[in-house]
Amino acid sequence: MKPVTAADVHASEVGVTERDLGLRYWTQGRISRRRLLGGVAVGGAAAAAIGLVGCSRTTLAPASSSTPAAQPTTKVNDGTQDGPPTHLGGILRVRQDPVMPNVDPFGPGILALIQGLFLGFTVFDHMWYVPTDTGTTELFLATKVEQPDPLTVIATLGDAVFQDKAPANGRKVLASDVVASFKRFREETGIGFDWLHGVMADIVAPDDHTVKITQNRPWAWVFTSSNAGSPITSSIMPAEILHGHDDLLHQTAIGSGQWVLQSHDNGANPKLRKFQNFRQFAGTKSIKGQPYLDGIDFKVVTDDNAALAAFKAGDLDAIGFASKDDAVQTQQQLGDKIVTGSDLGRDFDCLMLKFEPPFTDERVRHAFNLLINRGEAIDLLEQGSGQRCGPLPPANRRYVLPDSDPAMQEYFKHDVAEAKKLLDAAAFDYNQTHEMKFSNRPEDANLAEVLKGQFAKGGVKLKLTQQDLVRWLTTTLSQSQFHMTCFRQLPYEDPDLPLRFFLGAKGFGSNFMGYDDPKVDAAILAAAQELDETARIQKVMDAQRAIINAWAPMLNIYSPIGYGGRYAYVKGTISGRGSYGLFNRTTWLDKPA
Repeated sequence: MKPVTAADVHASEVGVTERDLGLRYWTQGRISRRRLLGGVAVGGAAAAAIGLVGCSRTTLAPASSSTPAAQPTTKVNDGTQDGPPTHLGGILRVRQDPVMPNVDPFGPGILALIQGLFLGFTVFDHMWYVPTDTGTTELFLATKVEQPDPLTVIATLGDAVFQDKAPANGRKVLASDVVASFKRFREETGIGFDWLHGVMADIVAPDDHTVKITQNRPWAWVFTSSNAGSPITSSIMPAEILHGHDDLLHQTAIGSGQWVLQSHDNGANPKLRKFQNFRQFAGTKSIKGQPYLDGIDFKVVTDDNAALAAFKAGDLDAIGFASKDDAVQTQQQLGDKIVTGSDLGRDFDCLMLKFEPPFTDERVRHAFNLLINRGEAIDLLEQGSGQRCGPLPPANRRYVLPDSDPAMQEYFKHDVAEAKKLLDAAAFDYNQTHEMKFSNRPEDANLAEVLKGQFAKGGVKLKLTQQDLVRWLTTTLSQSQFHMTCFRQLPYEDPDLPLRFFLGAKGFGSNFMGYDDPKVDAAILAAAQELDETARIQKVMDAQRAIINAWAPMLNIYSPIGYGGRYAYVKGTISGRGSYGLFNRTTWLDKPA
């Protein structure tokens, strides 16, 4: 794996940053992209993380699969585009859906992702973060970061204090808190924790202002959000609450980030308020006065129509639309009172094949890829609003192979006749029925139906087995108990995790498919260990070609486009920068508080 637009899939002018980190994907109820879009759009930093803010399915008129891919309207905004704030204070109102089970970033189970992302973008601080658009490390609490050799990272921390809640009681943040927090998260398991377990050798605090990380191998992605810059596992918490304080962690959160968790109703309707003693620097830059808002109020609204009505009535300041039609109609109704836009998600639909007969035969995997009609899938599932996806999601623009590359042209090729020739040559048994499992999320179930119809045209019989989401995630996917499975992946900030799904090299654990190809492993690891960015971009492209040439058994299909809106008085939003926008401290309301 929200799923955490993340993302940046958002409404460009809207500032809706990605479907981000949409935990909506991995929670029991369906947390739709539209619900995620609402909070992030305005920089409700945390909301988005719990699936409060994201993008939505679109309802464009059906397009021919031969037509050009739909294009989002995203613009990169850094929060300064509206000039200095003319009004300070005020409360931003955004939608919450779903309700958090508690506010403990360590549990229970997979639901910890919800709390971890919510708090990681709001209450907890970090040493740094890497925006998707530039790939450049943006310093937060760290005022300097050095990499004296490929295995070592040394961070110098600025002065900051924790929020005034017992037992921390506003004390100074120490390097030892950072170390203790990293090690506490390393006690957990899950997708996205691989760097802590497989790459980080140790983390120590030589003094109160210095953190030293050592790795057991060079890792070029060390600073990114799937590694030491994770919005969850790099969260800084007081060392004294990390063990033996489960009751406290379930009830409240203590960090040094820009927002204080003032209250919540058993995980519902959380209220965040400005941390008055929040650090006023980001690295060596001044962020005096930030955050500009007094706070953010989340309101539980589970029904999409009710949420749209609340937005139109002015009871919510931002929204993720359920469809493009909703965005267009609302814009027509409210005119220049609102700003709407769209953005390409970093999440993507995929089909995984277990590396067992008949999928150990490369010809069968190639044939199955030829049977996938990505243009038709986008038309049927997104009403034309999406882009085809290769080994990397297309939102990873700096690294993804261009559509004109011969390997990508071959990957996107749809040819039933050629697929049948390959299957015949592989002595494929057309009488065998292949079971494909999927979760009860509507997007997964709909994808399964489309794929079943497409494979039937090639004479391939599929038996569809729908499962409860938690069972599918914890057993079917995580324990590789499938023959075939299809689902929507979470949004990822960089190429690291999408590539690691194909990695079978020792020391990283096996992938879900049980797939291991030394050539593919070598190409992925060559990119991961290349510290020079220009050279790394080329090696990532080479890795994508290696994956395609091997017809590796995770076949990616497409990434959707979502739509969002905000009232025009919501200024200073960040967009087009991935989940970095969820840290948006620059949002302000152009009206009296």
